[in-house]
Amino acid sequence: MVAILGVTIDSNTNRLLAILHAFEPQPPFNALAAYDLTSGDRLFLTSLTNSMVSGRRPIAIDVAVDHAGNAYVTNPTGNFIWKVEATGKPSVLSMSAIFLSQHVYTRQPYSFSGLSGIAYVSKGCLLVVQTNTGKLFKVEIDDGTARVVRLTEDLTAADRIAVRNDGVVVVMSKKKVWFLKSKDGWNEAVVYDEIALDADKLPTSIAIREEKRTYVLYRRVRKGSLGSLERGEFSIEEIIGSGKGKKEDVVGKRMLSGQ
Repeated sequence: MVAILGVTIDSNTNRLLAILHAFEPQPPFNALAAYDLTSGDRLFLTSLTNSMVSGRRPIAIDVAVDHAGNAYVTNPTGNFIWKVEATGKPSVLSMSAIFLSQHVYTRQPYSFSGLSGIAYVSKGCLLVVQTNTGKLFKVEIDDGTARVVRLTEDLTAADRIAVRNDGVVVVMSKKKVWFLKSKDGWNEAVVYDEIALDADKLPTSIAIREEKRTYVLYRRVRKGSLGSLERGEFSIEEIIGSGKGKKEDVVGKRMLSGQ
C-alpha cells in the first residue's frame, strides 16, 4: 500500500506538496509529489533515496516549504532531512551528528521514530521535532547546520509542528499540544501553554488557519459488525492557547468506512 503521510500548501507557487510512502510488503519507496492548485496537474514526482543510510526501512513523514518553493522532508528512521528544490531536484540537506547525540527513550513504542514534524520559520531556518528524544532542533536552510533549541521542558513524543503568523510555534504529540515562544530566533524557547488531547481518538496532524486558529485532526478506527470491516471516524477540533489551556468544541466531523 502506498499512502500520503504529509501534505502542505506552497501559497507562493500555488502548489500542493504531498509525501508518498510505500508500506511493506511493497518495495521501499518514498517520494514528494507537487500539484498545481489551479489545474490539478502533477508538476513532478521526485523519488527520495539516500544510499549513505542503511538499516531500517526509510520513511518520508513530514514536509515544509520555504518562501522560494524549496521543500524539506524528514526521515524519522534515518534521522536526516531531504531538500527538494522548486524544480523537483532532490538532495540531502542535513545529516547532522547532533541528531544522534540525544538520549533516546528506548523502552517506549516510539523509540524507532526520530526526526518527524518539520516547519519553516521566516528567519531562514527550520524547526524539527524528534519524537524519541523530545528535542526540538533549529536547522539552517543554507548549509544544514543544526543545534538543539534550549527549552523549558522536553516535548515528549512530539511528532508534528506548525508555526502561527504571530511567531508562536505549536507542537503536537498523541497526548498533548504545546505552545512555544522565542525571543532570540529559536536558540532558546519557552513552553507557555499546553493542552491535553484525546489520545483514544488518535491525533494525527495539526494545521494553522487565519493567523492564530489551530486545528487538530483525529482519526479513530473501529471494527465493523462483520469483524473484518473497519469504520474510520475523522474529526477536527479547534484548540486555543490562552495561557490556561482551553479547548473548544469539535468544529467538523465525518464518518468513513471501508475494508
